[in-house]
Amino acid sequence: MHSLMIKRILVILIALAQGTLLSACFRQVAPDEGGPTYLEEGLIAYDQGHFDEAIGHLNNALKINPENTEARFKLGLIYQKQKRFDEALAAYRETVRVDRAHIKAHYNLANLYSYEKADMVQSIFHYRRFLSLSPGHPHAARVRKRLRELTESPDEKGLHHAIVPQGRVPETAVLGGDLIQPPTRPPQLPLVHLSSQPSEVFSFPQVVCLEGRAGQNKVEGSAFVVGAGGYLLSSGHQVDKATQLMARFQDGKSYPATVLAVSEALDLALLQIPYPGLAPLEFDRAPSPRVGDTVLAVGCPLGLDHSASQGIISAPERKLGGMRLLQTDVSINPGNSGGPLLNQAGEVTGVIVGVLPKANGIAFALPAEEAKRFLGATFFQIGNLFAEAKRYDEAAEALQTSLHFSPESATTQSNLGEVYRRMKQFKNAESAFLKAVSLDPRYAEAHYNLGVLYGNHLGAEDKAGSHFRAYLKLQPNAADASEVGQWLAAAESTE
Repeated sequence: MHSLMIKRILVILIALAQGTLLSACFRQVAPDEGGPTYLEEGLIAYDQGHFDEAIGHLNNALKINPENTEARFKLGLIYQKQKRFDEALAAYRETVRVDRAHIKAHYNLANLYSYEKADMVQSIFHYRRFLSLSPGHPHAARVRKRLRELTESPDEKGLHHAIVPQGRVPETAVLGGDLIQPPTRPPQLPLVHLSSQPSEVFSFPQVVCLEGRAGQNKVEGSAFVVGAGGYLLSSGHQVDKATQLMARFQDGKSYPATVLAVSEALDLALLQIPYPGLAPLEFDRAPSPRVGDTVLAVGCPLGLDHSASQGIISAPERKLGGMRLLQTDVSINPGNSGGPLLNQAGEVTGVIVGVLPKANGIAFALPAEEAKRFLGATFFQIGNLFAEAKRYDEAAEALQTSLHFSPESATTQSNLGEVYRRMKQFKNAESAFLKAVSLDPRYAEAHYNLGVLYGNHLGAEDKAGSHFRAYLKLQPNAADASEVGQWLAAAESTE
């Protein structure tokens, strides 16, 4: 009996000791065992109007799960009620970073940018995102009215929001907003040039090392400059969900990086840093490199700054997971993803993707043509966003950048022409519209825009009539067909 009692006491002591050890190893997930969670406490305090108390509980919930969009969104609502607008914007932006389809966060962001910050680029972006996600929402009519107030210009057919005309499939890059206003431009950096002289010291001023956080984990990768506005290209999987992203150049200078667009299909991301004026790396114009071509991978493997490794193209056409890839024997390690694969002229022939697990000397890069397709589509969307916000100089620059990567896009040419028309640069507008119809003679809206340009601005009614007739032939049932027909009838009666 006595020995049995001792055994029971020992069991209890061991259990208590184990409980103490376990409580030291695991984080508390609620204020009291069996009670409400921090999130629930925060929501209760919010409903009772105890906002400071609610903030404390919600922040505790976010310490446990930084991806908790309900807690993050509710913090935004509290900050907005307290007129702490910068903190509200940060909370809502973090909400849509985690959940791009968060309708309420897009709506509140749009209103804050529109009415409190007078940032039309961001407000237009988030209003349009809200409508695309929920066109039948009770607030949709109000949002459409506000968009008309912000974007409408007279005598225009408007801007097209797809990279290609009807009947073709556009690139589906997801633009994320948050375009930044860069400071005064510094001098341009020199281009990379690969030399056959072994004594020459290589430098890679357009390549950056990326560092950030994904929850409790550190994210490391590579990127490189693709546009003069501080634009960088990287791999999508490295940065899509990362926070606190920093881009570090070879000279040691670091800048915060914002993710502007991501393509999951191509595993690419466009970033922007507040350091414009950088000369971008140029892309290889050849459709595909050849087997045996010498290539150089530049990036930050395992966190090592600006490392280079040389190899050859092993196979220019590989299909893995539905992606078209270049195969190379260049040495690739974690952290190289997103860096450029350069040919001997210093041009980007691919974007580093990764390696084949358990293989030696088998690495892959996304071909330059695929990267250019993504960049053309993304800068097209950026140009439209600037144009709708009536920031026409920036719109023209973005659309020109889009054409640099996708020169055969009739839609981009037409939108550039419309931007020039609004800037009253009528000869530039004419050149862009004519280029659009030469690329796609059946592009009805470009004919319409030429008709408006010739009829309203250049005093060439014969040319206006020719393009208006082409428009009616292509779009006989258009909503404005009757109006265009009346203009033609009036013009012909005066001849």
